[in-house]
Amino acid sequence: MDDVRRCQLRRGAWYPVLSLGADEAVLVVRHQSMIVPPAYLEIVRTRPSRWTVVPRERYAVCPNCAERVALGTRPERMRCGRCSEAFEFELEHEYSAPHET
Repeated sequence: MDDVRRCQLRRGAWYPVLSLGADEAVLVVRHQSMIVPPAYLEIVRTRPSRWTVVPRERYAVCPNCAERVALGTRPERMRCGRCSEAFEFELEHEYSAPHET
């Protein structure tokens, strides 16, 4: 977990991937290239279709525009105040990833 904190990656954020190898990925994080172990990443070709929940800070990230919204009780669906799109939430077990403990 200390390595993840040092990387300064945010759960639910999307970072441009400059290169991806077996042992390292190079991402653009805050306008700088950063080498990150691929084990810390979920590489996908399309944006998610559900809100991503960040459990420690209790906020959700809109899958369309990346707006962060404070989250109390998690509803089944929520409309984003920025882009006005409505999405379901990821399943409970999807945001209890081992590297978040």
